Amino acid sequence: MRPTILVLLVGLALAGCSKGRVPYKQRMADLEARFTAASKAGRTVKGVLVEGNSLFNGTTSPQRRPYGQLYAPNELVAAKVSAERNSKVFVLARDGTLYYPTPKKGERESESQNAPRIPRILTEQQKRAERKLFTWATLVPLVGREVELLGEVYPGHSGVKGIAIEAIAFEGEYIVGREKEQ
Repeated sequence: MRPTILVLLVGLALAGCSKGRVPYKQRMADLEARFTAASKAGRTVKGVLVEGNSLFNGTTSPQRRPYGQLYAPNELVAAKVSAERNSKVFVLARDGTLYYPTPKKGERESESQNAPRIPRILTEQQKRAERKLFTWATLVPLVGREVELLGEVYPGHSGVKGIAIEAIAFEGEYIVGREKEQ
């Protein structure tokens, strides 16, 4: 690469950083503070991620099982495979409300909401862990697990509410089986 082009690219990169962009660490600290305040005030959504195809076609019935035991082991494998193949993922709250992850109001996205990286809020204990944990998550690997979500909730239709997820919190490792490696 020619030196003049390199200098130009570095200059453009620095100019982009100085135009009011908030550094990543500061954005995450602000998000963590909002998440903590919302959690204390009861404005977060707590629930278990469930896979939509088997839920709606009657293959499984997690909504009829005790909270925290929504899938039998063989059903969980099938649900995760279906979710990986772009089935819809929902959040089933303890009160039975279904939440559907959606883009923010007014945004149009064709991307599946199963795919975007969602910022993860770590507890103090998770921050002090020897092994570094992922600071983000996608929904598919978390099917069958309890999560807490910060986001804007929309009224939705037929009892299914929409949620534009801003941040997620959950216990344990993001990568399945990783905690067994130790």
